[in-house]
Amino acid sequence: MAIESFIARRYFLGLGTWGLVAAVGLVLAPTPVDLLIGLIVIIVLMSTGRRISLITIISMISMLGIKVGVGALICVLSVFNGFNGIVKGLLVGFDPHVRVTPVVSTTLSPDSVLPVIRRMPEVTAAAPYVSGRSVILHQEGVKAILIRGMKQADVNTAIGLGDKMLAGRFTDATPRIPHPMVLGAGLASKLRVAIGDTISILSQVGLEESLTQMAQPTTIQCIVTGTFSSNNKEYDAYYAYTDMETARGIFGVADGAMGIEIRLKDFQQADQVRDRIRATLGAGYRAESWQDLHRDLFAVMELERWAAFIILSLIIIVAVFNVLGSLTMTVLEKRRDIGILKTMGASDRTILRTYLLEGGMIGVVGTLAGMVIGIGATLAQMNFGIFKLNNEVYMIPAIPVELRMADIVVISSTALLLALGAALYPAIRAARVLPADAVRWE
Repeated sequence: MAIESFIARRYFLGLGTWGLVAAVGLVLAPTPVDLLIGLIVIIVLMSTGRRISLITIISMISMLGIKVGVGALICVLSVFNGFNGIVKGLLVGFDPHVRVTPVVSTTLSPDSVLPVIRRMPEVTAAAPYVSGRSVILHQEGVKAILIRGMKQADVNTAIGLGDKMLAGRFTDATPRIPHPMVLGAGLASKLRVAIGDTISILSQVGLEESLTQMAQPTTIQCIVTGTFSSNNKEYDAYYAYTDMETARGIFGVADGAMGIEIRLKDFQQADQVRDRIRATLGAGYRAESWQDLHRDLFAVMELERWAAFIILSLIIIVAVFNVLGSLTMTVLEKRRDIGILKTMGASDRTILRTYLLEGGMIGVVGTLAGMVIGIGATLAQMNFGIFKLNNEVYMIPAIPVELRMADIVVISSTALLLALGAALYPAIRAARVLPADAVRWE
């Protein structure tokens, strides 16, 4: 490999040792000053009498294209990872990690299901709930909401409501407050209610009777005991929590619960715990992880992530075509040199490896430069928050980013494989050059 490596370095950019160092510095420079440094390098080399060939310029452009593509991919995917982490944190911090509901009936018996679930080592809390949609009546009008009934002891364990309280508290029914209610901050603001105010909740049973028997709808008077903010506008404007007995009265549930909400030590194990629950409880119960509960949202985010990867990969592909063109032109220009090398004993495999090494050098330099730019920009944003966000609109001060080693490996491997693939055709063409014809006609 010594001869192949020497020849590849010699013809790499055609600039010699110091020219190669200057070109590497050009590629490693931040993208906005690439053109300025490129002009300086060309002027310095021309002033020393060094000839700058078109192939050299195309090779530089190829490396710059790979650098821009790799750096852009790392930055964009890091931003997607950051927003994905923010969304995941919001959902997992408030919602249960796993939810169990009956398949056929509307209710289940918590006494028969809870012991089985709580025995699992990954489970930290499991609690029954009663939930459904209803209508809230107030002086500001009618508002459709989702009401969830739970026990006070489960609010700080099975779900994250306890940590999201803005004012007041969640409480079970008492003689003084027979029907407590905790509202989302957005819902309370829209209805203009405060702690201690009374709101009317339309009972589903009373609604059915009013529609079928021309009777007055039955309402339940609830007292607002607190407000919460989950940092999710949909939840804050649509969700309300009450005690189990009040929820049973609203939805006409005599006893039992509509499901079980489970919290785990590690939410990343939700899929494994879900599968184990399905196998343990049988086909009569449905178990869903937090990813299943928000499947559409995560599917869209993953689709956007892959779309960004494919679109930005086009930058690398265009740069790779430049590699193909520059190496093919090198084969045509150095046809006589290839013929001389073959007459001196160089084999087809030697010539093949030489051009593959040259294409690999372009890919390695461009990829490393892109990694430096992409990782550097991401770390700068992560530590200093260079690109700010409007705090009046967003709940985070700056664009979130998250570096993942898997993304860096995939991006760099893709760029290197594409560069080597582009060098394959010129390498094969160079290896097939006949020494006699090359020397005779050149």
